[in-house]
Amino acid sequence: LKMSFGRLRSVFAPLQRAVCVRGTDAARTPKFFASLSLRSQVSARPSALVPVRTFTAAAASKPSLEEAGMYRDYFEMPSDVLVVLATQGDHGARQERLIREIMAVDKVDWDGAQPRLHEMTVANKNGMWLATLPYKIGLTAALVGGFSSIPLCFNLDTALWFNTNFVTTEVPPDEDLETWLEVGSWTWNWMEPPLGQISFFLLTLQYARAQMQNLNFQPYTEWMQSRRARSLQQKFPQYHAKTVGDFAITDGFE
Repeated sequence: LKMSFGRLRSVFAPLQRAVCVRGTDAARTPKFFASLSLRSQVSARPSALVPVRTFTAAAASKPSLEEAGMYRDYFEMPSDVLVVLATQGDHGARQERLIREIMAVDKVDWDGAQPRLHEMTVANKNGMWLATLPYKIGLTAALVGGFSSIPLCFNLDTALWFNTNFVTTEVPPDEDLETWLEVGSWTWNWMEPPLGQISFFLLTLQYARAQMQNLNFQPYTEWMQSRRARSLQQKFPQYHAKTVGDFAITDGFE
């Protein structure tokens, strides 16, 4: 072991003498470490090709009183902003574009265009009660069916009445109907088929609607919106058709 340490010492002794620095004079420093010192000094300096970004207090300052003035309503916005919002489906922007179209065609001011806008809005909503009847039926059926399914499944009196008038299945013993969960396990025998079938039917309708959109067919809602847009364009042909149609599509049904 002593011989091994002696050999290692004899190997590393010249290297140790070469890298040893005896003073602070740069002339007595080995060339290798002098070059490393020079490289570190160069790398520490900022490059002239890379701009150094400095942040000042003005760049991070809060908005001034003049800059705080912003658009609070659609009639304050310039036309280019309204065009951007209108293409994104914003109804307020589309309505303001229609108002300015009325102003340009009828040569009236903003307030003078309001009666014509009201006339077009009333004409656009004409017949919408009948057109939206499927939505109202679906909404009523969903609410009634959803809330009534709770007592039909878990309330004993309601389940017995429904079973007597519509199902006529065998009633379990009283000890099997003591809790609402036991009532639900009994009523689920006849509640599961209609609920499962309704859910599957709605799923197939949703899938069919998605395939209609893939084939570029219009489902009922899109068809109705396009129809009312064409109708309003025909009633007021003196105005720009695209502006009138965009307003008619996003306008409320009632």
